[in-house]
Amino acid sequence: MLSLIEVKCPHCGAQGQIMLPPLGAIIIGPCPECEGMVVVFCGRVLPLDKTTMMEGSLEEKRDHLMQVLTSFLQDRIERLFAQAAAAAEQASEQGAAEGMEDEDQAMDFGPEARPPMKQLSIPISEEELSNFINVDLRLLDNTDYFKAVFD
Repeated sequence: MLSLIEVKCPHCGAQGQIMLPPLGAIIIGPCPECEGMVVVFCGRVLPLDKTTMMEGSLEEKRDHLMQVLTSFLQDRIERLFAQAAAAAEQASEQGAAEGMEDEDQAMDFGPEARPPMKQLSIPISEEELSNFINVDLRLLDNTDYFKAVFD
């Protein structure tokens, strides 16, 4: 059974399907519609500069690809830490509201108990929701995709 994912060109907006790449793969190629260069990484399609990727030196190509992937990862990491900071702030506010400002008054959960999970207050983005609906949700019943993500 072939595992497919939905992709959308960041240059022209053309949509299509490609075979699910191995986890962590970096795929570089042209859009079949506009011939713009793209990189597929972690289920996302990111734009590349065609001139650099076609005519640049190996070092220029490497630097450009590194810059594109670094920007993508930096955005993801910034959102991750923003969510963690918001959750910590929310927990701190809840603790203060409940009179738990003093560390001596902290709850004792015992050696086997686990503290309650913190709720994240920053919602997922529209792009993440759309990606989940159009890609992940459609592939949830696909055994190969499920194993690639959860094994």
